[in-house]
Amino acid sequence: MPTDYIPILLFIGVTFALSAIAVALPHIPFINPLRPNKAKSEVVESGKLAYGDAKRKIPIQYYTTAMLFILFDIEVLFFYPWAVVFWELRWYGIMAMSVFTFLLIIGFVYEWKKGAMEWD
Repeated sequence: MPTDYIPILLFIGVTFALSAIAVALPHIPFINPLRPNKAKSEVVESGKLAYGDAKRKIPIQYYTTAMLFILFDIEVLFFYPWAVVFWELRWYGIMAMSVFTFLLIIGFVYEWKKGAMEWD
């Protein structure tokens, strides 16, 4: 029985070894020489140079849109397990997912009516 765990332990060992190599490799001087210059010392955010004050106001619609995306994205993820066992669930599965889909649509219509998806 302990011999059954040898492939798992080997896999864990290889994983740790590769992780250690990946962490240590950039610190080897002849592989990654330090050559500072002006372009490397610039403050870059998302590939663009920083501009303006870092404490500027961000519109609330950004956060609303992000939360709605996460909410509906997570809810849609519940469709995948249901689709995998669709034929095994029969009418119970269809009715349960119909209620779930109906509630999802109700929430979507509510947010649409509240104007959460309008970007002014």
